[in-house]
Amino acid sequence: MKASRIALLTLSGLVLASCSFEIRIPSSTEQYSEQTSSSSEKTSVAPATSLAPGDLKKTAIKQIYTTYSENNIYPVDSAPTLGTCKILVIPVWFQDSGNYIASSSRDKVRDDIRAAYFGTQEETGWHSVKSFYETESSGKLSLEGTVSEWYEPGERASAYYRQTREDVTSKLVVAASDWFFENNPEESRLDYDSDADGFLDGVMLIYAAPDYVTWGTSYENLWAYCYWVQDPSVKDKANPGANTYFWASFDFMYGTNTVASRTGKSYAGGDTSHCKVDTHTYIHEMGHVFGLDDYYDYGPNQYRPAAGFSMQDYNVGGHDPFSTMAFGWADPYVPTESCSLTIGAFQKTRDCVLLTPKWNSFDSPFDEYLLLELYTPTGLNQFDCTYSYSDGVKGPNAIGIRLWHVDARLLYVQRDEMFTASQITSNANFDSYYGVIQAFSNSNGDDDYGTPLGSDTIYDDFNLLQLVRNSTAVSYRNKTSLKSSDLFQNGDSFAMDSYSKQFVNKGKLNSGDALGWSFSVSISGTGDDATATLQLVRN
Repeated sequence: MKASRIALLTLSGLVLASCSFEIRIPSSTEQYSEQTSSSSEKTSVAPATSLAPGDLKKTAIKQIYTTYSENNIYPVDSAPTLGTCKILVIPVWFQDSGNYIASSSRDKVRDDIRAAYFGTQEETGWHSVKSFYETESSGKLSLEGTVSEWYEPGERASAYYRQTREDVTSKLVVAASDWFFENNPEESRLDYDSDADGFLDGVMLIYAAPDYVTWGTSYENLWAYCYWVQDPSVKDKANPGANTYFWASFDFMYGTNTVASRTGKSYAGGDTSHCKVDTHTYIHEMGHVFGLDDYYDYGPNQYRPAAGFSMQDYNVGGHDPFSTMAFGWADPYVPTESCSLTIGAFQKTRDCVLLTPKWNSFDSPFDEYLLLELYTPTGLNQFDCTYSYSDGVKGPNAIGIRLWHVDARLLYVQRDEMFTASQITSNANFDSYYGVIQAFSNSNGDDDYGTPLGSDTIYDDFNLLQLVRNSTAVSYRNKTSLKSSDLFQNGDSFAMDSYSKQFVNKGKLNSGDALGWSFSVSISGTGDDATATLQLVRN
């Protein structure tokens, strides 16, 4: 969970909040012409009229989430995803924590926190945060860090954390990180600011109290979320301060089969019972620390635009190719003419294919396009394709093309202006007075988590990341999780006209442009050795 990204802030006199944006919407004839299709059958794709040479090169992504964070309108930050990232993990022991962890188990739980963040696969039974992200980045990220001794704020969890969560936790993050460096003079703040941007890469607070669902209380601050201190005055390249932080219970590490032996108590909020130390929640929240939004729907309808099976959606499997690409860990093939292209399993090769009417000149992933990957139940997907998640989300044991509709475009804000639809850009470095912010989310009908353009506009239906399911009958409003029939398998094909119901603009992109591409699929091999040959046709 990521705490609301539309916090009320004042920047040089401009108040930006989701409830007070001035909305100027272009008419539908200006930007969005709709194309209807009477076809309910899949349209076959003609053979490619010209085959590109076998040396089609991947396009290097040049703007990533750290680029976006540096030019964000809010004083936020994100941890570096390339090179080294060093995080500070601080266990928090309240005056009443002995009610939830036996005092004799303090050291054991602290060691489990260390294993959860920096341990081996053998120690956790699946992955630690470190091994997950180093695997997913194909070695492009080295995740380091320290687990401190227990920090004791001198408060009771049951009383202190009834308060508004972000405000009180932000104060605790600052106090706890200051305590660590004051009591560990051999540690340098500079070592925890790997990208030298003046902020600590990330501070993780793991509190010794149950989350509020496990506890059965209404203390909503006792949950898991990522947020920011948002104090520009602590940005200091000589003495970096805390900004990005993560707050979560110890109980997410344990299932009912392990909690008693590890804690001496019975408070378990873990998501699975099939590993020694459950790290799913911590891995998901680390995705926020790196800059990602949630891909589930906070709105009243509870749609599943990303279909559940993705780490930033329902805490399962690997990340989708957009997120991986926007971290700088995957470069896409971006064809410009009809061709035949063979890709490997995404979990092994990080191959993906980006289809767009026209690629932006910034090599920025913050644009609108379709993105194809060869899904396999292997690699970081394997564990959650083998065991069912607590709410029943389980990846399919099938192989096929997983097709994503990405609309990660940004909004820029100039001086004396509010967010408007005429200020959409793909340039994360856009030189505006205040900077940029994500234009769309996966939440429908929610003022805090939805589009800054307003929950009562057409833009509320535009998803940042939407799975295009292999069905001509379903719409873009879908509540089902990923299943094998959603994949484009051997012999299947795709054309926008046939799948028009899954696009708000009836067979066109959200921008109103025609995609201009269709494809057919041929799959061979199994597991990580599977390949997909795509006949890509430029229409």
